[in-house]
Amino acid sequence: MLRIIYKIIYTGGFILTWPFWLIRDMVQHKPYTFKTRFFGPGQILPKQKSYPRVWVWALSLGEVLAAKMIVPALEQTGAEVVISSTTAIGREAATRIFPGRLILASPLDFDFSTRRFLDSVNPDLLLLLETDIWPGILFHLVDRNLPKVLISARISPKSLQGYGYIKKFWGRVLRLFDLITTQSPADRNALLLLGADPETTLVIGDLKFDRKVSDEEPKDRATLLAETGWPEGRWIVAGSTHTGENEIILDAFNYLKEKAKKKYADLRLLLAPRNKSDFSSVCSLISNRGFPVARRHEPAPNDREKSIFVLDTLGELDRFYNLADIALIGKSWPGLHKGGGHNPLEAAAKGKPIIFGSLTYNYRWMTQALLQANAALEAPDQKALATVLENLLEHPDKALEMGRQAANFVRLHQGSVEKTLTLLRPFLK
Repeated sequence: MLRIIYKIIYTGGFILTWPFWLIRDMVQHKPYTFKTRFFGPGQILPKQKSYPRVWVWALSLGEVLAAKMIVPALEQTGAEVVISSTTAIGREAATRIFPGRLILASPLDFDFSTRRFLDSVNPDLLLLLETDIWPGILFHLVDRNLPKVLISARISPKSLQGYGYIKKFWGRVLRLFDLITTQSPADRNALLLLGADPETTLVIGDLKFDRKVSDEEPKDRATLLAETGWPEGRWIVAGSTHTGENEIILDAFNYLKEKAKKKYADLRLLLAPRNKSDFSSVCSLISNRGFPVARRHEPAPNDREKSIFVLDTLGELDRFYNLADIALIGKSWPGLHKGGGHNPLEAAAKGKPIIFGSLTYNYRWMTQALLQANAALEAPDQKALATVLENLLEHPDKALEMGRQAANFVRLHQGSVEKTLTLLRPFLK
């Protein structure tokens, strides 16, 4: 009965909204998205090895970055890994990060789509990263007696509230997983409230912690500046920004430049929009405010004379945090988005002092822990952001110490990949 009700609701919702998805794909010049998710790969994908084939499902860019930690560990066990992502951005990033691997579009949750995908891929294990739970997929895996594991799971307070309206339904869905690992005790408690099995829901930590931790690396910084033709100076790198907060960041930067032109003559700002569709609009925003702008993929001879830059590529933000003297974390200031914040671990692992706004509920545990470790500062609005930036620029020793604490914070929480792999070994036989 649960399965029938879900099919009716999902199909009805899709019928009502499919024109929106179709138009969105056309506007974004991605007409293949719906087709590939509906019809699947369209052919049987023969296994390359006698070892298990692990289907790693990563929702979008953030989850693909988490997959970067676990996929090599899986392959070291001999497993063959097939990666799917729900979004085009996620698939583009996965193609760059995992060259030579099979990268697919995650199927829609119709019986037809799911069946075709599973027949083509023939996985031995589903490894779902962080979020994006689709009950229809799980039902079909139950039918085929295939194990299903949700790893590095996280759930925001807002999502918990939404799931809570149909708590009984989600409790049954969560119990379809053979194993769930969570990023924090708060995430585990939230899943238990929804009805997850306490025996198979374990706190392991965030996979993204298990990345290389480095302090300031002058060689990497010099390489980036030589590659781009951009100038030396003190760099503020604003990562994964969204519409609305770009204005806040620009206003804070402009305030400093206008307040003391000579003192901040060497101050640079790099804006790295989260969405590809925002690249041009951010450049227009900067130009409309009277600033010359330089773009990453269009280096010009006069870029050294500019102070505001746009990272108009995807998947390179981690590298460009090497430039930062101060790192800002996007989706944490008011804007057209609903907030929630992005993961600050990339900047923390580079040993950078971190600033974010007050809308960080998607990573509440992590942001609070960074604040308590004196590795980050919170600035809820443009005025506060300008004040905090000025304070760190005036006291570089404080900024360096914050960066050291950020790197130590990452080191202290490493080990999730090995713990996860230990739990997965029974499913990889």
